[in-house]
Amino acid sequence: MITIKSTLAAVLVAAGVHAQLIAAPAKEEGHTPDPDHSRLVAARKAANDLPEVMTVEQQAKADRALTNKAYAEYKAARKRSTDSEAAYRKAFDAALAKVDEGAPALQEKERAAFRERMNKARTSKKGSPKKTVAKTDEDDDGDDDEPSSPTKSSN
Repeated sequence: MITIKSTLAAVLVAAGVHAQLIAAPAKEEGHTPDPDHSRLVAARKAANDLPEVMTVEQQAKADRALTNKAYAEYKAARKRSTDSEAAYRKAFDAALAKVDEGAPALQEKERAAFRERMNKARTSKKGSPKKTVAKTDEDDDGDDDEPSSPTKSSN
């Protein structure tokens, strides 16, 4: 179906009208631009042209690129780790069956019991309200020298 819009678009394309002119909003007669907005736009352009701002912007772009690269490497390493773990489990289960034929059944029974305990703990935790600890001014002194929990070496 040929519509007025499609006909008009075909005529404009045939006439060689640029896409920028088509997309540009029509200016109203007697409309004056906002001087504050124009001033702000000019100030933004001037600020972006300053060398120190350009340097920081380039550093931000470089850091973002490094972040993306590190994330891609992380995903690849995580996949390798998952694949290695799966291969280990498969080899371990096969070796366990060779050593003791009844061990895989016992191991599966223990795993099922463990999953059940974890599910119960998870559901009981979801049911209870979360505890919030009020932070005092003494906590904000910035002393991070002490570990949050004692270790065997500090006892």
